[in-house]
Amino acid sequence: MDGKKIKRWIITGIVVLVLIILASSSVYTVGEGEYVYITQFGKISQIKLDAGLYLKSPFIQDVNRLTKKQMIYNVNSSEVLTADKKAMIVDSYSIWRITDVTTFIRTVNNVSEMEKRIDASAYSVIKNTMGQMQQSEIITEGEDSRTSLNNTITEQVSENLKSYGVDIIAVEIKRFDLPEDNTTAVYARMISERSQMAASFKADGEYEAAKIRNETDKEISIIIAEAQAEAQKLRGEGEEEYMKTLTELYNDPERAQFYIFMRELEALRNSLKGEKTIILGPDSALAKILNQAD
Repeated sequence: MDGKKIKRWIITGIVVLVLIILASSSVYTVGEGEYVYITQFGKISQIKLDAGLYLKSPFIQDVNRLTKKQMIYNVNSSEVLTADKKAMIVDSYSIWRITDVTTFIRTVNNVSEMEKRIDASAYSVIKNTMGQMQQSEIITEGEDSRTSLNNTITEQVSENLKSYGVDIIAVEIKRFDLPEDNTTAVYARMISERSQMAASFKADGEYEAAKIRNETDKEISIIIAEAQAEAQKLRGEGEEEYMKTLTELYNDPERAQFYIFMRELEALRNSLKGEKTIILGPDSALAKILNQAD
Protein backbone atom coordinates (compact mmCIF):
# COMPACT_ATOMS: atom_id res chain seq x y z
CA MET A 1 0.00 0.00 0.00
CA ASP A 2 1.48 3.32 -1.10
CA GLY A 3 1.60 6.51 0.90
CA LYS A 4 -1.36 8.16 -0.87
CA LYS A 5 -3.75 5.38 0.12
CA ILE A 6 -2.58 5.50 3.72
CA LYS A 7 -3.10 9.23 3.78
CA ARG A 8 -6.62 8.85 2.35
CA TRP A 9 -7.50 6.25 5.01
CA ILE A 10 -6.23 8.51 7.74
CA ILE A 11 -8.22 11.47 6.43
CA THR A 12 -11.34 9.30 6.07
CA GLY A 13 -10.93 8.02 9.61
CA ILE A 14 -10.55 11.53 10.96
CA VAL A 15 -13.66 12.70 9.05
CA VAL A 16 -15.68 9.74 10.36
CA LEU A 17 -14.47 10.40 13.89
CA VAL A 18 -15.40 14.08 13.60
CA LEU A 19 -18.82 13.15 12.25
CA ILE A 20 -19.36 10.73 15.13
CA ILE A 21 -18.36 13.41 17.64
CA LEU A 22 -20.64 15.95 15.95
CA ALA A 23 -23.52 13.49 15.89
CA SER A 24 -23.09 12.55 19.52
CA SER A 25 -22.88 16.21 20.45
CA SER A 26 -26.03 17.03 18.49
CA VAL A 27 -28.32 14.33 19.92
CA TYR A 28 -29.70 14.07 23.44
CA THR A 29 -32.50 12.21 25.13
CA VAL A 30 -35.14 13.25 27.64
CA GLY A 31 -36.13 10.48 30.04
CA GLU A 32 -39.39 9.90 31.87
CA GLY A 33 -39.58 11.83 35.10
CA GLU A 34 -37.20 14.63 34.14
CA TYR A 35 -37.08 18.10 32.65
CA VAL A 36 -34.33 19.04 30.18
CA TYR A 37 -33.43 22.63 29.39
CA ILE A 38 -30.86 23.72 26.81
CA THR A 39 -28.62 26.68 27.52
CA GLN A 40 -26.68 28.64 24.94
CA PHE A 41 -24.03 31.00 26.25
CA GLY A 42 -25.59 30.73 29.72
CA LYS A 43 -29.15 31.53 28.64
CA ILE A 44 -32.08 29.12 28.38
CA SER A 45 -32.89 28.48 24.72
CA GLN A 46 -35.13 25.40 24.92
CA ILE A 47 -37.10 23.46 27.51
CA LYS A 48 -38.14 19.87 26.86
CA LEU A 49 -40.89 18.43 29.03
CA ASP A 50 -41.69 15.22 27.14
CA ALA A 51 -39.54 12.11 26.93
CA GLY A 52 -37.85 11.45 23.59
CA LEU A 53 -34.82 11.96 21.32
CA TYR A 54 -33.88 15.56 20.38
CA LEU A 55 -31.22 17.53 18.47
CA LYS A 56 -29.16 20.51 19.54
CA SER A 57 -26.34 22.61 18.20
CA PRO A 58 -23.09 20.88 19.03
CA PHE A 59 -20.52 22.53 21.28
CA ILE A 60 -22.44 25.79 21.75
CA GLN A 61 -25.50 24.36 23.49
CA ASP A 62 -25.45 22.50 26.82
CA VAL A 63 -27.95 19.97 28.16
CA ASN A 64 -29.17 20.44 31.74
CA ARG A 65 -31.49 18.12 33.63
CA LEU A 66 -33.95 18.52 36.52
CA THR A 67 -36.19 15.90 38.06
CA LYS A 68 -39.96 16.02 37.78
CA LYS A 69 -40.30 13.72 40.78
CA GLN A 70 -41.20 14.77 44.27
CA MET A 71 -38.22 15.49 46.50
CA ILE A 72 -37.94 15.20 50.25
CA TYR A 73 -35.88 17.70 52.19
CA ASN A 74 -35.19 17.32 55.89
CA VAL A 75 -35.48 20.80 57.32
CA ASN A 76 -32.78 21.66 59.84
CA SER A 77 -33.88 21.24 63.45
CA SER A 78 -34.66 24.59 65.03
CA GLU A 79 -35.46 25.93 68.48
CA VAL A 80 -38.62 28.01 68.81
CA LEU A 81 -40.46 29.72 71.67
CA THR A 82 -44.13 29.01 72.42
CA ALA A 83 -46.64 31.65 73.51
CA ASP A 84 -45.82 30.92 77.17
CA LYS A 85 -42.09 31.46 76.47
CA LYS A 86 -41.17 27.78 76.61
CA ALA A 87 -38.41 26.58 74.28
CA MET A 88 -39.00 23.60 71.99
CA ILE A 89 -36.83 21.95 69.34
CA VAL A 90 -38.77 21.17 66.16
CA ASP A 91 -37.70 18.52 63.64
CA SER A 92 -39.58 18.67 60.32
CA TYR A 93 -39.36 17.78 56.63
CA SER A 94 -40.73 19.07 53.33
CA ILE A 95 -42.03 17.31 50.21
CA TRP A 96 -41.77 19.46 47.08
CA ARG A 97 -41.34 19.41 43.29
CA ILE A 98 -40.45 21.71 40.41
CA THR A 99 -43.43 22.86 38.34
CA ASP A 100 -42.07 25.81 36.31
CA VAL A 101 -38.56 25.20 34.98
CA THR A 102 -38.02 28.70 33.59
CA THR A 103 -39.03 30.43 36.82
CA PHE A 104 -37.04 27.94 38.88
CA ILE A 105 -33.84 28.50 36.88
CA ARG A 106 -34.18 32.27 36.84
CA THR A 107 -34.84 32.56 40.58
CA VAL A 108 -32.80 29.86 42.34
CA ASN A 109 -31.09 27.97 39.48
CA ASN A 110 -30.50 24.70 41.38
CA VAL A 111 -31.95 22.29 43.93
CA SER A 112 -29.51 23.01 46.75
CA GLU A 113 -30.31 26.73 46.63
CA MET A 114 -34.03 25.93 46.68
CA GLU A 115 -33.57 23.77 49.75
CA LYS A 116 -32.04 26.76 51.53
CA ARG A 117 -35.16 28.81 50.70
CA ILE A 118 -37.40 25.99 51.97
CA ASP A 119 -35.35 25.78 55.15
CA ALA A 120 -35.63 29.52 55.84
CA SER A 121 -39.35 29.71 55.04
CA ALA A 122 -40.25 26.61 57.08
CA TYR A 123 -38.33 27.91 60.10
CA SER A 124 -40.05 31.30 59.89
CA VAL A 125 -43.55 29.84 59.55
CA ILE A 126 -43.07 27.22 62.29
CA LYS A 127 -41.64 29.85 64.62
CA ASN A 128 -44.57 32.24 64.06
CA THR A 129 -47.23 29.51 64.24
CA MET A 130 -45.94 27.83 67.38
CA GLY A 131 -45.28 31.21 68.93
CA GLN A 132 -49.06 31.62 69.16
CA MET A 133 -49.61 28.30 70.96
CA GLN A 134 -49.10 27.20 74.57
CA GLN A 135 -46.53 24.45 75.12
CA SER A 136 -49.15 22.30 76.87
CA GLU A 137 -51.38 22.54 73.77
CA ILE A 138 -48.58 21.37 71.51
CA ILE A 139 -47.56 18.46 73.75
CA THR A 140 -50.97 17.13 74.75
CA GLU A 141 -53.12 17.71 71.65
CA GLY A 142 -54.05 14.66 69.58
CA GLU A 143 -53.46 13.54 66.00
CA ASP A 144 -56.17 15.81 64.56
CA SER A 145 -54.52 18.88 66.06
CA ARG A 146 -51.10 17.83 64.70
CA THR A 147 -52.63 17.39 61.22
CA SER A 148 -54.22 20.83 61.43
CA LEU A 149 -50.89 22.36 62.49
CA ASN A 150 -49.06 20.68 59.58
CA ASN A 151 -51.69 21.89 57.11
CA THR A 152 -51.38 25.46 58.36
CA ILE A 153 -47.59 25.39 58.04
CA THR A 154 -47.77 23.80 54.56
CA GLU A 155 -50.18 26.43 53.25
CA GLN A 156 -48.06 29.34 54.46
CA VAL A 157 -44.74 27.90 53.22
CA SER A 158 -46.33 27.09 49.85
CA GLU A 159 -47.60 30.66 49.56
CA ASN A 160 -44.17 32.06 50.43
CA LEU A 161 -42.34 29.94 47.82
CA LYS A 162 -44.77 29.82 44.89
CA SER A 163 -42.79 32.56 43.10
CA TYR A 164 -39.85 30.14 42.69
CA GLY A 165 -41.66 27.83 40.28
CA VAL A 166 -42.12 25.03 42.82
CA ASP A 167 -45.03 23.28 44.50
CA ILE A 168 -44.69 22.68 48.24
CA ILE A 169 -46.76 19.52 48.72
CA ALA A 170 -46.26 19.16 52.47
CA VAL A 171 -44.29 20.52 55.39
CA GLU A 172 -44.76 18.20 58.33
CA ILE A 173 -43.35 18.10 61.84
CA LYS A 174 -41.74 14.75 62.63
CA ARG A 175 -41.33 15.33 66.34
CA PHE A 176 -41.09 17.89 69.10
CA ASP A 177 -38.18 17.79 71.54
CA LEU A 178 -37.39 19.81 74.60
CA PRO A 179 -34.07 21.49 75.29
CA GLU A 180 -32.04 19.26 77.57
CA ASP A 181 -32.13 21.70 80.49
CA ASN A 182 -35.96 21.85 80.33
CA THR A 183 -36.66 18.15 79.97
CA THR A 184 -36.40 17.27 83.67
CA ALA A 185 -38.65 20.14 84.73
CA VAL A 186 -41.28 19.27 82.13
CA TYR A 187 -41.26 15.60 83.08
CA ALA A 188 -41.59 16.54 86.75
CA ARG A 189 -44.57 18.75 85.95
CA MET A 190 -46.17 16.01 83.86
CA ILE A 191 -45.68 13.50 86.70
CA SER A 192 -47.23 15.98 89.15
CA GLU A 193 -50.22 16.54 86.86
CA ARG A 194 -50.73 12.81 86.42
CA SER A 195 -50.45 12.30 90.19
CA GLN A 196 -53.11 14.96 90.75
CA MET A 197 -55.35 13.27 88.20
CA ALA A 198 -54.80 9.89 89.91
CA ALA A 199 -55.61 11.42 93.31
CA SER A 200 -58.78 12.96 91.87
CA PHE A 201 -59.85 9.64 90.35
CA LYS A 202 -59.11 7.88 93.64
CA ALA A 203 -61.15 10.43 95.62
CA ASP A 204 -64.05 10.06 93.16
CA GLY A 205 -63.83 6.29 93.52
CA GLU A 206 -63.81 6.46 97.32
CA TYR A 207 -66.79 8.82 97.24
CA GLU A 208 -68.73 6.46 95.00
CA ALA A 209 -67.76 3.50 97.20
CA ALA A 210 -68.94 5.33 100.35
CA LYS A 211 -72.15 6.28 98.58
CA ILE A 212 -72.78 2.67 97.58
CA ARG A 213 -71.98 1.45 101.13
CA ASN A 214 -74.37 3.99 102.65
CA GLU A 215 -77.14 3.02 100.25
CA THR A 216 -76.51 -0.66 100.97
CA ASP A 217 -76.51 -0.09 104.76
CA LYS A 218 -79.76 1.86 104.39
CA GLU A 219 -81.35 -0.98 102.42
CA ILE A 220 -80.12 -3.51 105.01
CA SER A 221 -81.58 -1.40 107.85
CA ILE A 222 -84.91 -1.20 106.04
CA ILE A 223 -84.93 -4.97 105.42
CA ILE A 224 -84.05 -5.70 109.08
CA ALA A 225 -86.71 -3.27 110.32
CA GLU A 226 -89.30 -4.85 108.06
CA ALA A 227 -88.26 -8.33 109.23
CA GLN A 228 -88.42 -7.28 112.89
CA ALA A 229 -91.86 -5.76 112.33
CA GLU A 230 -93.03 -8.95 110.65
CA ALA A 231 -91.56 -11.04 113.49
CA GLN A 232 -93.26 -8.81 116.07
CA LYS A 233 -96.50 -9.20 114.19
CA LEU A 234 -96.13 -12.99 114.13
CA ARG A 235 -95.28 -13.05 117.85
CA GLY A 236 -98.38 -10.96 118.54
CA GLU A 237 -100.52 -13.29 116.51
CA GLY A 238 -98.99 -16.29 118.29
CA GLU A 239 -99.60 -14.79 121.73
CA GLU A 240 -103.12 -13.92 120.70
CA GLU A 241 -103.71 -17.51 119.63
CA TYR A 242 -102.07 -18.74 122.85
CA MET A 243 -104.31 -16.58 125.00
CA LYS A 244 -107.32 -17.71 123.04
CA THR A 245 -106.34 -21.34 123.63
CA LEU A 246 -105.83 -20.70 127.39
CA THR A 247 -109.19 -18.99 127.58
CA GLU A 248 -110.85 -21.99 126.00
CA LEU A 249 -109.03 -24.30 128.41
CA TYR A 250 -109.93 -22.37 131.51
CA ASN A 251 -113.57 -22.16 130.49
CA ASP A 252 -113.70 -25.99 130.69
CA PRO A 253 -112.86 -27.21 134.27
CA GLU A 254 -111.69 -30.62 133.18
CA ARG A 255 -109.45 -29.22 130.48
CA ALA A 256 -108.14 -26.58 132.87
CA GLN A 257 -107.34 -29.18 135.49
CA PHE A 258 -105.60 -31.37 132.88
CA TYR A 259 -103.60 -28.41 131.61
CA ILE A 260 -102.46 -27.49 135.12
CA PHE A 261 -101.52 -31.10 135.74
CA MET A 262 -99.40 -31.24 132.55
CA ARG A 263 -97.63 -28.03 133.52
CA GLU A 264 -96.82 -29.46 136.94
CA LEU A 265 -95.43 -32.62 135.32
CA GLU A 266 -93.25 -30.50 133.03
CA ALA A 267 -92.02 -28.50 136.01
CA LEU A 268 -91.32 -31.70 137.95
CA ARG A 269 -89.36 -33.19 135.08
CA ASN A 270 -87.18 -30.09 134.84
CA SER A 271 -86.68 -30.03 138.59
CA LEU A 272 -85.59 -33.66 138.87
CA LYS A 273 -82.49 -33.21 136.71
CA GLY A 274 -79.53 -34.11 138.90
CA GLU A 275 -79.69 -35.05 142.62
CA LYS A 276 -82.40 -32.85 144.09
CA THR A 277 -85.07 -33.00 146.77
CA ILE A 278 -88.62 -32.00 145.82
CA ILE A 279 -91.10 -30.78 148.42
CA LEU A 280 -94.75 -31.02 147.44
CA GLY A 281 -97.72 -29.74 149.38
CA PRO A 282 -100.43 -32.13 150.56
CA ASP A 283 -102.91 -30.58 148.15
CA SER A 284 -100.67 -31.08 145.15
CA ALA A 285 -102.10 -33.40 142.50
CA LEU A 286 -98.59 -34.74 141.91
CA ALA A 287 -98.20 -35.56 145.60
CA LYS A 288 -101.44 -37.45 145.56
CA ILE A 289 -100.35 -39.43 142.47
CA LEU A 290 -96.95 -40.22 144.02
CA ASN A 291 -98.54 -41.26 147.32
CA GLN A 292 -100.94 -43.59 145.49
CA ALA A 293 -97.94 -45.09 143.69
CA ASP A 294 -96.40 -45.89 147.07
